Amino acid sequence: MSKQVKNIYEFGPFCLNPSEHTLLREGRPIPIRPKMFDILLVLIENHGHLVDKEQLMTSVWTEQFVEEGNLNKNISMLRRVLGEGNNGQKFIETVPKRGFRFVADVRQLNDFGEPDLVSGGRASTPVVSGEDEASGFQEAHDPESTLPAAHIRTLHFSKKWLGIVVIGLLFVAVLVYVTSLRESRTSVTPAITSIVVLPLQNLSGDPAQEYFVDGMTDALIGDLAQIGALRVISRTSAMHYKGTNKSLPEIARELNVDAVVEGTVQRAGDRVHVRAQLIHAATDSHLWAADYDRDLRDVLDLQAEVAGAIASEVRIKITPAERSLLVPKRVISRDAIDNYLQGRYFWNRRTEHDLRQAVVYFENAIKADPNYAQAYAGLADSYNQLGTAMIGGLPSSEARQTAEIAARKALEIDNEVAEAHVALGYVDFFNWNWAIAEAEFKRALELNPNYAFAHSQYALYLVARGRIDEALAEINRAQELDPLSLTMSMTRGYILQNARRYEESIDQLRRVIALDPNHYGAHWFLGMAYVANHQFEEAVAASEKAVALSGRAPAALGVLGLAYGLAGRKRDANRVLSELLQLQKQRYVTLMALCYVNIGLGNKDQAFAWLEKAYQERSNHLAFFKVSPTVDSLRSDPRFADLLRRIGLDSESR
Repeated sequence: MSKQVKNIYEFGPFCLNPSEHTLLREGRPIPIRPKMFDILLVLIENHGHLVDKEQLMTSVWTEQFVEEGNLNKNISMLRRVLGEGNNGQKFIETVPKRGFRFVADVRQLNDFGEPDLVSGGRASTPVVSGEDEASGFQEAHDPESTLPAAHIRTLHFSKKWLGIVVIGLLFVAVLVYVTSLRESRTSVTPAITSIVVLPLQNLSGDPAQEYFVDGMTDALIGDLAQIGALRVISRTSAMHYKGTNKSLPEIARELNVDAVVEGTVQRAGDRVHVRAQLIHAATDSHLWAADYDRDLRDVLDLQAEVAGAIASEVRIKITPAERSLLVPKRVISRDAIDNYLQGRYFWNRRTEHDLRQAVVYFENAIKADPNYAQAYAGLADSYNQLGTAMIGGLPSSEARQTAEIAARKALEIDNEVAEAHVALGYVDFFNWNWAIAEAEFKRALELNPNYAFAHSQYALYLVARGRIDEALAEINRAQELDPLSLTMSMTRGYILQNARRYEESIDQLRRVIALDPNHYGAHWFLGMAYVANHQFEEAVAASEKAVALSGRAPAALGVLGLAYGLAGRKRDANRVLSELLQLQKQRYVTLMALCYVNIGLGNKDQAFAWLEKAYQERSNHLAFFKVSPTVDSLRSDPRFADLLRRIGLDSESR
């Protein structure tokens, strides 16, 4: 009985070993996900021939549901691994609407590295007698049959020792290979200290599932962000690359990261299938890939499992506390998860209409599962944003009161939800509970060091307290984590304004507007910065733009009235004041808007009257009065010092 020969396939600089399930390039192992390896093997085994898509999918996948998009995605990644296009290389040919063909030259070797005699490698043709040839029966002559018996015994003896030597050499070779493979994994795998999770692709075939897929991306970013030793780019910046044609190395350079996570999500009813892979950005090489199939109720386990696998692969040290955060504490109902993800989808859009939609979804999530801590945190975040002067959807004190109830409920259920600590810190900040607010912000950053929003909110707290250098360090860190976020850039501009670095503030806000000429908040803050820098005509122009973009929001009108008054346009300022008083009869108007217009008009007593009402309401802007240049004209009045004392801003006590 002849020995069965296992083939190894050689093509270009590559070597594919099916028995070892390895792909080598010039002798060095290349990380490749299992499905990609299986696809490559099927194509190579049929090299030169068309393999239709159906055959490939049935050969490689055994899952109940799989779509053509999965195959195309893996083929694309496989081409990237093989370096197609570099120096004109071509390995896999696409036959439109039919399938794929492996077109590179393939050489088959046996497991000794010799040409394969079984599968058509170069071999001598056996000698066949004419009678045998005529009968159609071919048998190669045995060369030993023509040798004397003594020579035959010597030959068998030599073969015996030759076999022992070959086996010994093979053992040594295998040992050296395994050792080198282990060394290559520890030495070749590059150090990774920063990462971006690109928007996962929706393979469900249903555009209505985009919120779910974006939510999965957001959750994976959130889980990884809890690892302090790893810098994780925030959601806002990651989402800029949704549907991009940019290469991974290009994206990595723009975000200054070492590695990229990309993948797909396929939802079918209550089942979720996720494929994720980790890619070293500079070399565009695959380090890890895995497939997950879960019930929707187990989606939190899935996210934590993926995050843990990635952290393990990049060999980042995870503290015991961080590891505990990657383990979901309970199963959440399907309806609750679904509503929560939709809530976060709308919360991230940050208009008044979208925030009210988010409130509805978070409340539905809580109804579906009253012990879902993240849903309460989302509800708190939504109300806090509705109460800002920029949004102006609710009186700030009313909004914070509702937010506080939701945030405390979230922490009662799970005290390790970073978003809830930020929401509660925000409430205490603008309620002037200074020490408690700082403790909440710090706790949030302990739980999630990569939470850019937490860094930005803490930065605002620090500048309000007059701790300028610390505030700039925090907002700079927020920008490192979310480099493409215009909101972070705008917030930095506002902090620079309150640090009285006006030219820098103006430059920062102009950069935001250059990227988005219709950014209401940037124009609004720019108007304030120009006022502070005594550039009143420029302040008028910026504020008029903010008013137009916001649909004449009260906050924007207040700064416009201030600019008009300081520019000497008293009639225009009085017209704005009348408009605000009329609006107050129809909807909520932030009281600081009325104060600002009176400052512009020089009506100091009226300004203090509105300030007192703003104090009773605990208006957000009062928290910045220790440093805010927009109220400098009131600082010499004893009533202003008394106001600072009551707010708790009259000393450096922390």
